[in-house]
Amino acid sequence: MVSRYREIEISPVELASQIAKKVKINLAAGAPDPKVIPLNEIREAYEEVLSSFRTKALAYPGAGGQEELIKEITNDYLPLLGVNLRSGEKVVVTSGAQHAIELLSKYFLENDIIAVENPTFIETLNPLRLRSSEVVPIPLRNDGMDVDELERVLKSGSKRITLLYVIPNCHNPGGVNMAECKRKRLVELAKEYDFYIIEDDPYRPIAGELPPPIKNYDDEGRVIYVSSFSKIIAPGLRVGFIIARKDIAEKVSLLEQLDFSTSTVNQYVVSSLIKKGVVRDRMRGLYEYYKEKMKLLVDELKDKGFAKFNEPKCGFFLLLDLGKDSWKVFKKAVENGLSFVPAKPFFLIGGETMARLSISVASKEEIVEGVKILKKSWEEVD
Repeated sequence: MVSRYREIEISPVELASQIAKKVKINLAAGAPDPKVIPLNEIREAYEEVLSSFRTKALAYPGAGGQEELIKEITNDYLPLLGVNLRSGEKVVVTSGAQHAIELLSKYFLENDIIAVENPTFIETLNPLRLRSSEVVPIPLRNDGMDVDELERVLKSGSKRITLLYVIPNCHNPGGVNMAECKRKRLVELAKEYDFYIIEDDPYRPIAGELPPPIKNYDDEGRVIYVSSFSKIIAPGLRVGFIIARKDIAEKVSLLEQLDFSTSTVNQYVVSSLIKKGVVRDRMRGLYEYYKEKMKLLVDELKDKGFAKFNEPKCGFFLLLDLGKDSWKVFKKAVENGLSFVPAKPFFLIGGETMARLSISVASKEEIVEGVKILKKSWEEVD
């Protein structure tokens, strides 16, 4: 028997990001802009943590997370996000959101059927797909997942899903936000058809005004909320968290013992940055920073005659329909000094002409130049 894990190939994001190191303009990156990472504040936090906790900060981490960080997330961070922590729920600290999804896939799935948006984030889909018997793609619309189509699938009785995975805000790669009415309806469907929802919400801290999380409409513990500090602080710290019903949270914590969980010192550092107000103070500024760059990308695309895209309200990504094979355009673009992400691998169905463009690390000047190169490359492809 061949292991499913041998089927894993390099993701289009990683491939395009590697190529981006060799070209002039990078519209492929998924990481936050290094220029706005709070380096001085992080350095100070490390010094304070090591001075205060000494070798305790360098010990093996306990499963589930350090109490100091859980307290800061619960009392200070979740209220900033507008995320409700109900009685009977717990916070579990993880090594970023990707680690959280991996743990949840181990807990929930053993050759089960899952449903996801089409398109969805390929790097998160992989651990879910590897533990599933089938992945059901549900179309992504301008206002989020096509909930009517999901309901049709559920009503037909042909697919009994165990888990629904959604990215409701600043969708990667779609760039859309889910309408509030759809968030409520998903919870109703989860109750009616007995499945759980993983709500992957890493962009909320930098997204401005948004509808409440799907989790806030859930009173049965069917929604597992996942987030991280990668976008608001720095991705290399690898600190994220899960909010789940107590019984689920405790089992997930036990699974963390298999990989020694999350860096102790980094947990203390994130706790310190929340406590000192660094995270709070960055939220609005980062939203405006990325919003300005996204508006520039949108304006430049329109100016160059590209019109088939949903205008993102937040986040890093814009999904563009090139109307031509995106891999062919990509190859030309690389020759001309530009990297972006051909988006076909994000789709379970379709997506051959789609491209994911990112504004995260590119400067304003690079965004303008990048769209010029994209247009030139597009014209060179039949």
